[in-house]
Amino acid sequence: MKKIEIKEVIDRELRQIELKDDIKNNIRNGVTALRPDRIWKNIAASAAAFAAVIILGGTTVFAGYYMLNRVWVNEEVLPELDSMQIVQMNEPGTAPDEYGMIYEDYADYAAMQEALGLEMLDTRLSDDNPYMLCRLKTDAKDFAIITVDNYITGDTGNYQYMKEENRYAYDNGKEYYTPVSLTADLVLSESQLDNGWDTDYLGMYRFAENYTSEQGYKVNIIEDTIEEELEDYVSEKAAVFVAGGIRYTLKGRVSIDTMKNIVDTMR
Repeated sequence: MKKIEIKEVIDRELRQIELKDDIKNNIRNGVTALRPDRIWKNIAASAAAFAAVIILGGTTVFAGYYMLNRVWVNEEVLPELDSMQIVQMNEPGTAPDEYGMIYEDYADYAAMQEALGLEMLDTRLSDDNPYMLCRLKTDAKDFAIITVDNYITGDTGNYQYMKEENRYAYDNGKEYYTPVSLTADLVLSESQLDNGWDTDYLGMYRFAENYTSEQGYKVNIIEDTIEEELEDYVSEKAAVFVAGGIRYTLKGRVSIDTMKNIVDTMR
């Protein structure tokens, strides 16, 4: 997929954004949403996340798909990760929308892998978890993005499904202030691989560190800086790495040590 095609899809989504006045005011005043799914990544960002960046920074999170599969934080290129590769995936059963995009929901991570014929990393920490919300976004030709909300629940609890918003409310834990989500970026074609797939984190983020996991994955850790001055504030961490040609992002409000331990369980 050429970068202009991806950008056109994003631009169309942005034009459809409508936010209520109270949400706009919260964004302007720096209030973080109660829903723990502020998306960091460009193409996977929700409409609200796109709008927040537009209001606060006057730009979008879109970084472009070009040259290399780099990760940026506010114009800083992070250490290089392992190479993304073309992944074979079964075609979803859902028909594409008017823009050629396919959105498909799955009961859980395992069901999604079986339906799409994928073998992806998983962790024992996600076993027996009934609260996952798993979704695929793809053009079934060049790229696919898999998101799993509540992938690891840790010591969070009291989950209650909110049907109208298609999300779970929950109680914060001590080790896991929020559950940890999973995003996976899959390259499906030679043209997408040639174009590359850069990801840009703009605004109130910083690069925390780079390290090599127990399995040998090169990992970049990014964290937010929104309310770091608060005594009990737990910053949101994102661990980004590539394994088997797929780029994974684990995200949640946990300590860096906890995030590293999670990465080390991904097999």
